[in-house]
Amino acid sequence: MRSLIVALLLVVAVALPAHGHTWRELNQWLEGWHRRLADALSHATGDTLSLYPYAGLEAVFAEYDDMRRRHPRWDGTFQASGADWAEVSSITVFGDRVERWRPLVAAYFPAGQVDRALCIIHHESGGNPDAHHSGSGASGLFQHLPKYWEERSRKAGWAGASVWDPEANVAVAAWLWRVGGWGHWTVRGRCM
Repeated sequence: MRSLIVALLLVVAVALPAHGHTWRELNQWLEGWHRRLADALSHATGDTLSLYPYAGLEAVFAEYDDMRRRHPRWDGTFQASGADWAEVSSITVFGDRVERWRPLVAAYFPAGQVDRALCIIHHESGGNPDAHHSGSGASGLFQHLPKYWEERSRKAGWAGASVWDPEANVAVAAWLWRVGGWGHWTVRGRCM
């Protein structure tokens, strides 16, 4: 049962945008993680007999790696109270390939929608402005469909712009969001 819960938590953690933690919350998480690691190690070495399923070592290390990914400035150890820790830990991080677009996305989307827009980019193109789906033809950061690009880019004030232009791609996506919400992207459910 516990391995099912850990697996479910990992799926939820990967599917949802990262949420910041205070240094105190991170220390509490790390204490629990060390207990889960000790439990997984004792099961892996056969030192413990149990009727209950346990989280395997891979799951425990994946949990740790996920927390490190979500807090790139954290060194993976217990933290002392720091003046800037709350600020550092609250930043949502989608990886360097996506995060490099944060300033551009922030220029076109309202502040409250920036993380969601970056999450859409993460799932649609992985932050690759040259991404192209061979089946549908969806292209660019937000994976705009070619059959709609000309009309939408014109209405958004970007007539004649290339779907491969990251700024045009983001600007048209922002316009599309303003006129129709997130419903245009099938991955929207992963980015609540």
